[in-house]
Amino acid sequence: MKQRVRAIIIDQDQIILMARERDDREPYWVFPGGLVEEGEGREEALERECFEELGIRVAVGKLIAERELDLYAEKQKETFFLCQKISGRLGTGQGPEFSEYKEKGWGSHEVVEIPLDQLAEVNLLPKEIKKLIMDNKL
Repeated sequence: MKQRVRAIIIDQDQIILMARERDDREPYWVFPGGLVEEGEGREEALERECFEELGIRVAVGKLIAERELDLYAEKQKETFFLCQKISGRLGTGQGPEFSEYKEKGWGSHEVVEIPLDQLAEVNLLPKEIKKLIMDNKL
């Protein structure tokens, strides 16, 4: 089963997310992260993904949630960690989300910071993790 990791990064009353737009659905937001590659641990993969997608280094902290999902016709396990920004400049990521994915027609990815008091207005997926954040259950 493939492993996915996601970062919940709250920095100065804002949460760092990826805004997604695709032709086949309404705009939505997701937590930064991605697949754990061969030979990587979950924390190592999440540190790499945050640097690739966001341009920042993070310290991976508390495990928040795990879930199984069917993605691309296969079962995957997705793990969410609370992370802290430790260095770098947000928005300088050079991952494939900003080049290859667009060329393949997988839609756009944009790094955004959403004030926590506006989180209710955002179509953030998965909704159960959004609810944990809004209910201050991290």
